[in-house]
Amino acid sequence: MAAPLRHPLITAAAAVVLVILTGCGGTSELTLETDIPVVETAPPPEAPPAPLIFMPPTSCADLLPPAFIEEFASEGIALLRGPGSPSAEPIYTDGQTPEELVGGLSCLYGLPNDEDSGLSILLSAAPIDPAIRPTVIADLIAQNLNVGQTLDGTGLTYWIWGDDAIVSALHNELFQDAWYSALVQPGGRPAYDQGAALVAAMRSSTTQ
Repeated sequence: MAAPLRHPLITAAAAVVLVILTGCGGTSELTLETDIPVVETAPPPEAPPAPLIFMPPTSCADLLPPAFIEEFASEGIALLRGPGSPSAEPIYTDGQTPEELVGGLSCLYGLPNDEDSGLSILLSAAPIDPAIRPTVIADLIAQNLNVGQTLDGTGLTYWIWGDDAIVSALHNELFQDAWYSALVQPGGRPAYDQGAALVAAMRSSTTQ
């Protein structure tokens, strides 16, 4: 039996469809980029902290935070001389302390019932005028003290550990507007560390 005849247009159309299908089968799939890079912006720089303003104390009661006064009391240590103390006698019988000479105050703490023990803690704070600051620095350097910097980098320190026999422990901190010192007898490293902590406490109690 003879094979059926195919219409030429049908044959051509089938060939085109076949070519299209074949071409579609070999084409790779297209992928869309969905990950858009995110540009991170740096946070704005933090503003520097506002400088502390020294508030000169007028009484020894304002020189230290209450917690330090309570700690002194628990150890039998009391205010012996200075503004607000029960005594009208000066700290030094032969003159003023260096801080008193520039308009500050000094407060002497010790054991009121055992003055022969040799324990004494002399705390001082004074305002510093730019005109006298170089003189104060020269006087501290003349004492052959060690020189350093405060933890916050805003002031200078002048210090010595001392010893438990003769030399008292001394820690000074000198800022642009204020001068603090702690003189602890007997000296030595523990006494010096106590003095440094007391100076930090005075700074926190007399600034805003």
